[in-house]
Amino acid sequence: MDFSNNENTSSEILQHNEEIKQLGVGKSGKTGKLKIVLDVEYTSGRTRIKEKESIAPLSVQKEFYYDQFQPKMTHVYIMSSSGGILQGDKYIIDIILEKNALAHITTQGATRIYGMNASNAIQVVNVSLDDGAYLEFIPDQIIPYKNSRFYQEINFKVHDNATMIYSEIISPGRIGMGEIFDYEICYLRSIGKNHNDELRFTDHTKIEPKKMNLQDFGILEQKHIMATMYILAKSNDVEKIIQTLENEIKNPSEIVIGWSTMTKENGILLRIIGNTTMDIIRLVYEITKLVRKIILNSNFHEIRKT
Repeated sequence: MDFSNNENTSSEILQHNEEIKQLGVGKSGKTGKLKIVLDVEYTSGRTRIKEKESIAPLSVQKEFYYDQFQPKMTHVYIMSSSGGILQGDKYIIDIILEKNALAHITTQGATRIYGMNASNAIQVVNVSLDDGAYLEFIPDQIIPYKNSRFYQEINFKVHDNATMIYSEIISPGRIGMGEIFDYEICYLRSIGKNHNDELRFTDHTKIEPKKMNLQDFGILEQKHIMATMYILAKSNDVEKIIQTLENEIKNPSEIVIGWSTMTKENGILLRIIGNTTMDIIRLVYEITKLVRKIILNSNFHEIRKT
């Protein structure tokens, strides 16, 4: 994986791409890879992991089927044998859902970006959904530690007849340690296309706390935690989701939420800001429950993390 030749890689990240004195880039455990392919098993109708490839520290657990409302949906947990992402780490994750696959994918815990005295950390995630597939991709929050530099690029390729829900929560740092916006940069880039490679959306979030007043009006104001959700679905379903959001999602005083449709009316982008991770996760689950009811006509089961 040569990220330096990626035309989308930010110049802000490349300027910190120097060699490091500790375990070098490309050494065992520094370049992690995970690829999973999910399909529908012919005999049971359950979605299963058809193909799996991993390079430490990334891995996945065996599939779980505990959702009483969607017993054929697989639940997959992305895991890391490392305590977090370190300077010089480069990860690539490929998630592929074949026709009619149903999956909920999450992480074992928060993504912790450790402090850095050199270089940066890079993660690229590629998500592909075939015709009729349905994916809820709800990772735990990203926590950038003091002096960390993190670049993430996510490429979505979602069939026009498929549905995907993705959420991304950014913490200001280790709040319990008194770290509030002490990191160097967190650069998040997302690109969505359909099965014909037609552009559905692009979205960039670049947070440089030491160069920005994040609590200005129109940015985070007095909030500390930000979340983004992407909902990609058929245009008719998007109309129903918007109507239901307007009728059922109320802004509590401690949370601010806004949304807009994508150019071709086949997706929704939502921004949420608040001051507690649990409040935001609760709202992400509420929105996921709403979407699942419209698309699958079933309820949403609480995610098990213990």
